[in-house]
Amino acid sequence: MASNQPGWWQQATDASASDALALESAAGQQERFAGLDALTARLLAAALNGQAVATVIQRNGTQVSDAVEIVGLTPEQRTLCTAAFGVHAQQQRGAWYLPQKLSLKAGAVNLPHLIRQRPVHAITMAADDNVHISAVDNADTVLLWALLIPLFETLMEPVRIRAAGPVGSTEEQRQLWSGLEERFAHLGLHGDVLARFRFGGGWHALDRSGQQGARLELMNSLAACDLARLVARHRMRQLQPLMEGFAKKAKRETPLARRVLTRALQPVVSGYFAGDWLAVLDYLQAPPHADEEVITALPEPRLYVGMASQAADMAAEAGVPEDEIHAVLAAFLGGASSLSPVEERQEALREWWVAFDEAHTVQAPGMRSLWGLVDQEIIALSGDDRGPTPQLYRHVLPSVVNERVDQLWASMTMQRQSRSIVSNPLPHQVMADAFGPAVSSGTGLPLRPGSFAKARTPGRPCPKSPTTTAGHSPRCRPPAAGCPIHPRLFEDLRNAEQHLGPEEAITKDTQLSADTSLGSFTMTTSIGFTTRREGFERVRDIVTRHRRAWADKYLDAYLQQRWRTELEDVAHAHHRFVAAKGRPPTLIQFAQFATTAANHWTGGDLGALYTAIGEPAPAQQERPTRLLHGDGYDFARSIYQALGGKPVDHDTMMDNPEESRRQWQLSRLASESLRYLQLQEALGEPPNAKQFGTQRLAWPWPGEEAEGWPILQRAISSLTSGSASPAPPPPPFGIPALREEHSQGRSEIRQIRHLSKGANAPLQTEPVSVHITTAGAPVDVSAVLLAHNGKVRDDHDLVFYNHPLQDGVRAAEDTITADLECVPADVSRINVIVSIDREAEPTAVFDHRTTWRADITQDSSSTLSFSPEPFASGETVAIAVELYRHTRWWKIRAVGQGYDTGLAGLAVDFGIDVDS
Repeated sequence: MASNQPGWWQQATDASASDALALESAAGQQERFAGLDALTARLLAAALNGQAVATVIQRNGTQVSDAVEIVGLTPEQRTLCTAAFGVHAQQQRGAWYLPQKLSLKAGAVNLPHLIRQRPVHAITMAADDNVHISAVDNADTVLLWALLIPLFETLMEPVRIRAAGPVGSTEEQRQLWSGLEERFAHLGLHGDVLARFRFGGGWHALDRSGQQGARLELMNSLAACDLARLVARHRMRQLQPLMEGFAKKAKRETPLARRVLTRALQPVVSGYFAGDWLAVLDYLQAPPHADEEVITALPEPRLYVGMASQAADMAAEAGVPEDEIHAVLAAFLGGASSLSPVEERQEALREWWVAFDEAHTVQAPGMRSLWGLVDQEIIALSGDDRGPTPQLYRHVLPSVVNERVDQLWASMTMQRQSRSIVSNPLPHQVMADAFGPAVSSGTGLPLRPGSFAKARTPGRPCPKSPTTTAGHSPRCRPPAAGCPIHPRLFEDLRNAEQHLGPEEAITKDTQLSADTSLGSFTMTTSIGFTTRREGFERVRDIVTRHRRAWADKYLDAYLQQRWRTELEDVAHAHHRFVAAKGRPPTLIQFAQFATTAANHWTGGDLGALYTAIGEPAPAQQERPTRLLHGDGYDFARSIYQALGGKPVDHDTMMDNPEESRRQWQLSRLASESLRYLQLQEALGEPPNAKQFGTQRLAWPWPGEEAEGWPILQRAISSLTSGSASPAPPPPPFGIPALREEHSQGRSEIRQIRHLSKGANAPLQTEPVSVHITTAGAPVDVSAVLLAHNGKVRDDHDLVFYNHPLQDGVRAAEDTITADLECVPADVSRINVIVSIDREAEPTAVFDHRTTWRADITQDSSSTLSFSPEPFASGETVAIAVELYRHTRWWKIRAVGQGYDTGLAGLAVDFGIDVDS
């Protein structure tokens, strides 16, 4: 410290609580705690007299958090609580160490209340009141964590010990109770307070009623104490370790906060100093360290995503070719493209959605359920057609969509092995996680008709019909804030329900025949497992219409919100770590809060995630040799078969539950084999039992783990050493007809997707036709091929009736056709132009009478259509749509940009020599 004079607190460090409080008072430091001690004493008195102190709200589900609230506070006390314990208020005072997630034994503060009100079940009910807070964001949570729970756990310790029963030897029990009595003595609790509880006090001679009476006596004894004094003494017992920790670090000068505040001392500072380290120094009468920095606010996250779209503006401002800007961006991002890995995945999700949407649009009665289109599980034990179809997307979605998911989500980082980027055996599952609640079954946007009505194809557990009571809607939450589902959906579904047919049971019939002396008998049993109603198409079309309306309006914003939220959370956690520790996190520490976002948006590459949040990476990850060659599902199925797994049909599930349970355990081991491979890649050798976590799993062999673990190791080794290859999966029920069904459905129900101005959609790398339909005046249709700089390469890049073919782009009357596979690599965009035929109609312009529509078709995709709003400024030429390269694929954008300067003005923009 700056001064060699001992402070008052140095004498108080080893003193009794009573003597330490006297020293504190003499130093003029006791008054700062007066309001806090009074609040604590009041809550303690209420609890000891039978009132509940906290309301606990426990919620189910991974997307929601439990909650807890302190009850009975006056407005003044609530104001004090918010000012002292509010998360934002404490962070403004530098308390960035506050935990973001907490598990609280909230039942401890209600145990006195339960002992009086529910004496028989008090211990059990208090134990059930544990809460898991996934986002610490209110003052009550901090107050409980930092101050109330430590106090109540100390006072209720005799009850807890007796409820747990004797532990250890007689001598160990004596020591346990001796320490407890010493702690009570420091609080001023002497005499007979523990008479019935202490070791040798006759507790085990009491019956249940006697034990309940002893607990009530303890509550009465505590309630009769001077609670203000008791609370003050407990506070001092909490502060003395802080004084001791400060003294250990204060050899020559005042230590920095981060050197003193261990995890055990952080709640002490939050509880008694409102998270303010400078208040601690004032209490200890010590000057701040010269290098002490109290961070009152974190920097705003700054994300480096989306820069490729600004390349043209950046190039114009710097006066350099756009290609140079793209090259610089590619070098900055560490990849081959100026497009960030986050944007690549956003585009892939958008393309996946289009295919996903179309698969639902063509679904019809008699076709197999689409349960399994979103990846959910690995091993399907069911032997009939009522469960999900694993990897249904392989058979329904276009191969180009599946291949892109396989490529972009092919790798990941394991949180506990973050030095390496390993194989991701389940890319479609991670992709679905990245997409979020809009495709999560039952939690987001209503994607499937079967989510609402029983008018559906069989195979999906039948949820409630859309009928609702006044003021309530079916179970469906908006996919994200600011992207709501239109309430008209539920009204439309309720109306549609009135037109559905009656419920029809779907049953499975089983016949059993037997020959007897009296003749042959046949017994038929029917088991109903769901129902259906006629009218599926009506519900399908309603859901499709609303799904597409939602996507047209919100999909881009929703996907951007998905990655932006995750990346900003990572950036915030990084800034928070720096504020709390005074240094950036190591790669391993960064992985603790960044792995999920990296797996969703950068293929597990933490370095790319560092780049996206604008921070330097402290180290590079390794990319070990992949052990998984091919599909993770096929590998897991092969392991399942090697372990003795076989499909479990409905009869086996009903008649032989032990075998069903065994098969489930084998399927779990087969699924875990994928994690085994990931660990082997990361470690460079097969994991041992501890690294793999064998104790977490059930081993369905007589010798349990000792027998099963070597069997699993041998099965995995045989498939990775080249001595065996994964067996092809058995064809799921109905799969051979699935692609044919959906292809037929697409041709029969050729849906048209309408694009709004500025909207885009993915294209297959195959011929695409843009057909222009006009009304009011004759038009000419042409195309312009543009290089990366937005200009033509030469005048031959204008394709029109006098030059109808150039590099795979053809003009024929009112249609432009582009064979995208034949377009040269130096062509990045193809603009389709609509211009009024001035020779036929010299005075015509595009307006509300003279309009056009562009219809875009490909053989393997649904039709796209774009009709712009009427022009109003004398335009005679317009860019209708634009075909453009996006990474390795093509996309189309609805442009609708008009020119009142005619073809000459457009030609100047594109670098075409008008004279020639």
